[in-house]
Amino acid sequence: MVVQAYGLPPRELEVAELVAGGLPTAEIAASLFISPHTVRDHLKAVFGKAGVSSRGELVARLFSVTFVK
Repeated sequence: MVVQAYGLPPRELEVAELVAGGLPTAEIAASLFISPHTVRDHLKAVFGKAGVSSRGELVARLFSVTFVK
């Protein structure tokens, strides 16, 4: 994943990976032992750093590959 290029701290990276895996907020919160509100705060920070505004855009950005000829 290109997620490291965005300079995400470890917890934001965990949240981004779980979003990429398709988990909803409640399941992310449960798996990381944090509140859903905290998950949303982390997502907001990740969205800002990645320049996106939705989970779908984030996943597309994380898995996009630029091919150079």
